[in-house]
Amino acid sequence: MAYVDQPLGDFLALVAEPTPAPGGGAVAAVTASLAAGLVAMAGPENPDLVDSLGRRAAALADEDATAYSEVIQARRTGASVTDAMARATEVPLEIAATAAEIARCAAEVFLTGRPSVRGDVATALLLAEGATRSAAYLVEVNVEAGGGTRDLVDRARAHIAAARVARELAGGRAPVPAEH
Repeated sequence: MAYVDQPLGDFLALVAEPTPAPGGGAVAAVTASLAAGLVAMAGPENPDLVDSLGRRAAALADEDATAYSEVIQARRTGASVTDAMARATEVPLEIAATAAEIARCAAEVFLTGRPSVRGDVATALLLAEGATRSAAYLVEVNVEAGGGTRDLVDRARAHIAAARVARELAGGRAPVPAEH
């Protein structure tokens, strides 16, 4: 059963289990999907795009778990770990790209949407930026483990920059709470 089709409590329990998957990539993908849901609730100008991004992010949660499971299987059987690691790097890179686009959509709605949902959209923007950063970090970890070349890290960092720009586009009013 897909993670998105499970009750929330079951998914949380799976994440807490001492198993490799679902792990950080799946959680980043689900977080991005939740952010898209908040943006959709706020009434974006292009609801089909936001819905599509949210569905894609949710599907990436399962793809990430599968890709990492394939790495573990390759290590056990002596199959090509390099090929498995490459796939395990591609998935979080796509999570980062998807989450960064969700952040962009959130910034647009933050600027043009109803003031009554600004808090929800700010939450979406911060969650999407966090999911982007998390997934991009996984790309870096996987590249260091032999899952691709440094250009993938550069691409992941570009997604972080795009998500940050989206937050900054929401103006100096961007939803960054003061530190105490």
